[in-house]
Amino acid sequence: MQKIFLDCSYLYAHTQLNTGIQRVVRRIIENLDELSAEYDIEVIPVNISHRQFMKIQKEDLYPPIKKSEDEEKESTLPKIEKPPFQLKGYLFGVYNHFRALIMALLPFDGVRKFMDNPRDRFGLNSILYNLLLRPLRSIKKLFRSNPIVDTTIKTDVTINHNDVLILIDSTWYMDIWPAVEYFKQEGGDVNAIIYDLIPITHDQFCDAFLAEVFKKWFYDSLKLVDGYIAISDTVKQDLVKFLSDEFGDAIKEKKFDHFLLGSDFSYQTQAEASIRYTLPCIFNTRPTYIIVSTIEPRKNHDYLLNAFEILWRENADVNLCIIGRVGWKVEKTMERIHNNPQYNQKLIHISDLNDDELLYCYQHAKMLLFPSIVEGFGLPIVESLSNHLPVLASDTPIHREVGQEHIGYFDLSRPEDLADAIRQIEKNGIPENLKVDPNYHWQNWRESSRYLLERVIDMNQNS
Repeated sequence: MQKIFLDCSYLYAHTQLNTGIQRVVRRIIENLDELSAEYDIEVIPVNISHRQFMKIQKEDLYPPIKKSEDEEKESTLPKIEKPPFQLKGYLFGVYNHFRALIMALLPFDGVRKFMDNPRDRFGLNSILYNLLLRPLRSIKKLFRSNPIVDTTIKTDVTINHNDVLILIDSTWYMDIWPAVEYFKQEGGDVNAIIYDLIPITHDQFCDAFLAEVFKKWFYDSLKLVDGYIAISDTVKQDLVKFLSDEFGDAIKEKKFDHFLLGSDFSYQTQAEASIRYTLPCIFNTRPTYIIVSTIEPRKNHDYLLNAFEILWRENADVNLCIIGRVGWKVEKTMERIHNNPQYNQKLIHISDLNDDELLYCYQHAKMLLFPSIVEGFGLPIVESLSNHLPVLASDTPIHREVGQEHIGYFDLSRPEDLADAIRQIEKNGIPENLKVDPNYHWQNWRESSRYLLERVIDMNQNS
């Protein structure tokens, strides 16, 4: 029986997370596990960080249920071994909090520029690189030339020829490549899921450290990955073009394909969730337009604020509800939100919705607004349509691929374009061309996972 291993290293170490990639990983694992018998394969989630290649139980990829003291005493189950303490990740977290604190205390353009400048220009990053990272890397190179560390891989699985490892998790910050190389040496094939190339092609929208580690991860992958599977045809085309431009014929042996994500929320949770009482208050007070995404530059929240400030100056009785955690490089945007006269009245920010609450928002909002500048897919678009929530999105190639004729589009160069569309909707109702067809169907996660599995099988059957 062929085995398909799914890298879940990052999610295994951060089970509390429930944003884009984490949701995708959980959904695909659930469905591939249920499809395994039909395809005569064995699906095995694994942790491949820190020279490990170890099985993970599916249940260990969710936040643990809190137990009472009596239940803890009665439990005879062995404790799950988590990945070892990650000093690099810890220091990166401390560094980011330090930067955020300084910029909050000193919200000046000069300070922000000093904090955000890349390491090839004068600023905090260049100082730390030259005084700390460059010397450390020199020491690291010295040890590489005179290795004294254990190079063995700790494993509890047997790898056979034509078994497949799928790099599906966001392991940009983790040391996975020794385990991947071990897997290749044992005769396995390696595929990588590519969500987007934004940290490389649009690094101005990303945290500087993310851009650096993602680029390194991606270039390292070229040495060991046999095939790449993108989450949309748009991303696949961008990937092929980028690699062709960068490496020419050197990547002609690589295989490329794509699949599309699912949209349904009917996945397994470990505990019953509830709807906080404030949500009905928000959605029942006045028409509420939502955006669902991390707050980061490419998501373009400032465009929405520009459009709604036009409407609020006209005394339009509409809410803008921003749903998502705060990301990076958005200090000015968050200051603008918090200082807005409509904050906590017609302008609401919620950062910690559970899945049931997010579903409630999709089912009770007036419309989803999605002004993103660049995307790999745009999952909230199909999630909204699947809940019969109309959508207006920025006019970009990926939104055209995902939304097709089912949604409306607005001009990113003119916030007045969106303001006028909302003005007309509030006056005349949702136009017929934006109403979601009752028969609209986007593939669910079972169909998405089946399509991915078939792409993986096709990609590796002749290896």
